[in-house]
Amino acid sequence: AAGNPALMMMLESGRTFWGDDREQPLRQGPALEAALAWQEDGTALRLRLEVPEEVVIVPVIPPLYIHAAQHRVGNLSMPAGIDTQLLTSLADAPAVPRAEAQRLSRVLALNYPQLPTPEPVKIEELVNSPPTPRLNIRQEGGDLLDLDLTLDFIYGDTIIDSATPDAVVTLERQGELLRIHRELAFENAAAEQLIAEGLVQSPSLPQLFRLPQSDNARQLRLAQWFRFVEESLPRLEAAGWRVEHYSTTPLGLSRADSIEADVESTNNDWFELRFDIEIEGRKIPLLPLVSELLGDYRPGELPPSLYLPYEEGRYVEIAREKIEPVLQNIIELFETLGQSDELRLSRLDAPRLLELGDIQINGGAELKRMARRLTNFSGIKTAKLPTTFKGELRDYQQQGVNWLQFLREYELAGLLADDMGLGKTVQTLAHLAIEKRGGRMQHPSLIIAPTSLMGNWRREAAQFTPGLKVLVLHGPHRSKYFDALEQYDLILTTYPLLPRDGEVLNAIDYHYLILDEAQVIKNHRSRAAQLVRTIRARHRLSLTGTPMENHLGELWAQFDFLLPGFLGAEKQFSRNYRNPIERHGDSEKLQRLSRRTAPFMLRRSKEMVASELPPKSELLRTTPIEGRQATLYESIRLTMEKKVREAISKQGLARSHITILDALLKLRQVCCDPRLLPGHNESTAAPSAKYEMLMEMLPELIDEGRNILLFSQFTKMLGLIEKGLQERGIAYTKLTGQTRKRDEAIETFRRGDVQLFLISLKAGGVGLNLVEADTVIHYDPWWNPAVEAQATDRAHRIGQDKPVFVYKLLTEGTVEEKILAMQEKKRRLAESVYNKDRKEGELLLDSDTINELFSCD
Repeated sequence: AAGNPALMMMLESGRTFWGDDREQPLRQGPALEAALAWQEDGTALRLRLEVPEEVVIVPVIPPLYIHAAQHRVGNLSMPAGIDTQLLTSLADAPAVPRAEAQRLSRVLALNYPQLPTPEPVKIEELVNSPPTPRLNIRQEGGDLLDLDLTLDFIYGDTIIDSATPDAVVTLERQGELLRIHRELAFENAAAEQLIAEGLVQSPSLPQLFRLPQSDNARQLRLAQWFRFVEESLPRLEAAGWRVEHYSTTPLGLSRADSIEADVESTNNDWFELRFDIEIEGRKIPLLPLVSELLGDYRPGELPPSLYLPYEEGRYVEIAREKIEPVLQNIIELFETLGQSDELRLSRLDAPRLLELGDIQINGGAELKRMARRLTNFSGIKTAKLPTTFKGELRDYQQQGVNWLQFLREYELAGLLADDMGLGKTVQTLAHLAIEKRGGRMQHPSLIIAPTSLMGNWRREAAQFTPGLKVLVLHGPHRSKYFDALEQYDLILTTYPLLPRDGEVLNAIDYHYLILDEAQVIKNHRSRAAQLVRTIRARHRLSLTGTPMENHLGELWAQFDFLLPGFLGAEKQFSRNYRNPIERHGDSEKLQRLSRRTAPFMLRRSKEMVASELPPKSELLRTTPIEGRQATLYESIRLTMEKKVREAISKQGLARSHITILDALLKLRQVCCDPRLLPGHNESTAAPSAKYEMLMEMLPELIDEGRNILLFSQFTKMLGLIEKGLQERGIAYTKLTGQTRKRDEAIETFRRGDVQLFLISLKAGGVGLNLVEADTVIHYDPWWNPAVEAQATDRAHRIGQDKPVFVYKLLTEGTVEEKILAMQEKKRRLAESVYNKDRKEGELLLDSDTINELFSCD
């Protein structure tokens, strides 16, 4: 290719000569027309380029000639289709015997139409003849979607591959030649029509078409294929196309007539559920057909129709609205489903029957009745209170007792999760009174609660159910009652005593095992959680206003105690629910979990019974930190941030929680009062802005006649506040874990002897009924909003007749403000689990949260 321009540039120098002639240089001449012709060569024929005898051909690209006599060099104009390579090949081509001339002429006409033939060849011309498009559908193997669709065209009775590049195609047919002039515009329009029908053309093989790829691969592609078969192919055939199938098995599509469910009880706890799909008058088990589909199933993302293989070469089409109720209710059982025709479900799954939409359910009348009652309070009969119950229940409390009675009737366990202060204790006592009067309490009922609640249970049992024989199994002399436990109706004991008294408690059976403040067992590996699982009781009940404080694993722990296996094993629960919800915000999984637990968890918030309670106002009081306190905070923040990042770098986030919590503790202590830090005494410590704000607030609130509960999680902080109160002559009472005369401290406030009650969050955050208070102060924020809410509910509860004001004290621009934001995230997750209509949820401590907590913003 470089030879042509090189030789022409040489000519321009005027110093280019040919052979021995040094007199006249070569110069550029006009183009020379050349022709190919067959010449006689004795008894044979040769194909030669016809040029003057003096001309020498230079095989560059494009070719040149040299006319020695005229001292000229110029371009050699070749016949159409002849290039330098072919020209060179012709120079070396052998002579052709005359006997082969006719056969060679046909070969040349077929393969080299640009060359002349030794003898004339008759060629039939096919011009202006639109072809018939032909679509070839080939299925490779047994998979319907393993398809190749190729396009070719039929001209007359000749098939031309659409990938053929030539516009004119010459063919030999029965010893004669046919030259087809293709209708390329028509062919291109046919390819565009296939694309318009939903196929995708291969960029490398233009004759090949396929179904488009899809993320929801199989069902979407099946829908595309059957839509193409049922709509596109008839259109193409009506337009004159020919469609040919090459598949290993015949393919057919049927439509589902209906889906039915059959329920068969096997015993009191289990039933078998079978789904059948009716196809052309035949009933076929549905579950084996959908087992593969369940792996990628996401509610709301199904195409309008699904296509399921039910026998070799045949698929059934079923509408989305028919199949989705089935899928939604068996998705959780996918791991154990396999290829079985039936599901073996617990009676706890009865509510699933009501979620099957319009599907006809045969059998299981009692189970359906139970399902309706589990999911609809109006279907639960009203429990009549015996005269031995001395009290009146509010409407929502009566509903709670009705629900407890229903669970007992069907031998189900439950979680009474009403907000703190709505009377879980009185509902439980009313329920036990009914059990006693009904003659069902053949064994004692055991209530396990925090130590701080023993007095409260004893008092309320004496007030509301004086007919029950109650034993408080607590204190150093409790062993004298060990042999007489069965003589009592109600036994009260504490979580800390379980390890010591476990053998004694396990020696008898109980009518009810009731856990109060059941969040104590939120860690199922704790000693208390393990011990309560060993106690034998006919019925189990948990009471807590916070069934989940931090994460969904705590909710699982509650149900694992109440209804073992109901939410699966811990790993299965994490895989199916916790990880998708907490890490990925899977709202569909959240709704499914909420629906599943709803029949067995009764929760009423204060907002739901707002007419029963006075208003509650939450007020945020903030103060900036300045001077030495601000300098100290920033110094500790920088030091702790470096320490935390080093720990995470060496150990990873999961193993650095102790370091992180220690760092956050120091920051929170500085915010409360620098005197809380080790080594900072009253004479050297920086002043506390929050402490000063509190000491300004308290006299004003007391002068207004407020009765105040002041909470802090730092016992030492309460001591500092106590000293400040003494200096200012403000009367108070105090309750911490070290308080010996607990009841006396409580009664001092309840009688009105003082207006201020200092309480540590751990010692008094639950179990107290202090409706005499109308003001709550949280001196320091805690991570968990449920813990703060529990403390607030000491005052804002049933029996309160005054508006309640809740103050939260925060230092501005510090970790306390960020804790408040974290509280909101946890609160949203808890609400989304309790309320099945909520769709959002998220959890905390990840690297982003760490960065936020230790940032200076």
